[in-house]
Amino acid sequence: MDGRNRKPQEIINYKTPEGIEVEVPVYRERMPEVFLALRPPEAKPYVMASKDMDVQQIADFFGKNVVFLEELRKEMLKRFAKSSYGKCRYQTGDVAYIMGRPFQLRVYPLAQRKMKNAARGRATSKYSVNRDVSLLQLFVVHPKNYDEAKLAFNSYAQTIISFNAKSIFKSLADTLAPGIKQPAIRIRAMRGRWSANEAGALWLSTDIIPYPPECLAYTLAKEIEKLSPLPEDEFRAHLERLIPNWRSAAETLAKRPEPYCLQ
Repeated sequence: MDGRNRKPQEIINYKTPEGIEVEVPVYRERMPEVFLALRPPEAKPYVMASKDMDVQQIADFFGKNVVFLEELRKEMLKRFAKSSYGKCRYQTGDVAYIMGRPFQLRVYPLAQRKMKNAARGRATSKYSVNRDVSLLQLFVVHPKNYDEAKLAFNSYAQTIISFNAKSIFKSLADTLAPGIKQPAIRIRAMRGRWSANEAGALWLSTDIIPYPPECLAYTLAKEIEKLSPLPEDEFRAHLERLIPNWRSAAETLAKRPEPYCLQ
């Protein structure tokens, strides 16, 4: 969803406070939302918008958020100027992906005395998300501790994946395997697998977090196929209708392309 290797539909031009002319590409998707984001490490801004959104609406949206976007751009440039290491380290200025969408991170300190569950390994008690500029703020006990910040991010991301996985599973199963019981869906670290049906639950790998929504849907469909009473050709016909780009999703999961594999 970040527009890489694609041609933009429109271009927005603006001038930074330093007087630099910047071209902002606009990419169109079949989605109900619009957002701004920055591509690391150059902090190049771009816009994702729905296919039917009016050009003037997009321009107005950009103008409304451009000042805040400049603030985030400086954070990212500062972060990547310190190191050429491109892998997400869960620090302010990094970009992490959730269901294919990039979120720039801000990591804030949180006094341990305010953390009732800190001793239990919970890294954060608060999240803040600005979807207009794709910003995720994490409030953690030890902001300079990589493991604490990573745990904070994963806590938020796993909540999002679990919520979406439950609704996607039900939507797919109603057609692909009518009558089957909705399993408990949980997430854990797994090597070499995207999913597993074990111990009375459907487990998803934490590696699925950054991949686009169709990858999550395809992973769930593969698990549903094991339980489906439908003949293979009928199952495949329904799959084509429900997840038209399932082949692309399967290829993406097989190849593990950047930026998802780096997260």
